Amino acid sequence: MQARFARGIAQMPLTVPAREVSMAEEAATPEVGDLVTVCSRDQQTEFSIRLTGVAGPDLWYGKIDAISRGAEMLVVAEGLELDDCVSVRRAEIAAVVSGAQLDRPH
Repeated sequence: MQARFARGIAQMPLTVPAREVSMAEEAATPEVGDLVTVCSRDQQTEFSIRLTGVAGPDLWYGKIDAISRGAEMLVVAEGLELDDCVSVRRAEIAAVVSGAQLDRPH
C-alpha cells in the first residue's frame, strides 16, 4: 500500500508493507465505492479503505476511513493517518464490503 502524497523531510511517498493474501473468488473483486481491509505485514494493524478510483489493472485509489490494532481504534499508524489517500493492490486486500451494502439505509 502506498500513500499518494509526500510526507517528512525526504518528501518521498510513504510505502507501508502490507500482508499479501491469496486471490479471493471473483465475486469479491473490489469496485469503486467499496470498503476494503488491508493488514500491515509487520504489525497487527488493519486499515479500512474506501475505494475512490481505479488506478490500473488490480490497483485502486482510496481514502483511509479507519485504522485499528486489535480492539484499539487509532488515528495514526505506520506513518499513515485517517483520511490519507493511498493506492492499494488487489493482492493486499484481505476483505471487501460492497459499497451498496454500506449505502443502504438502516
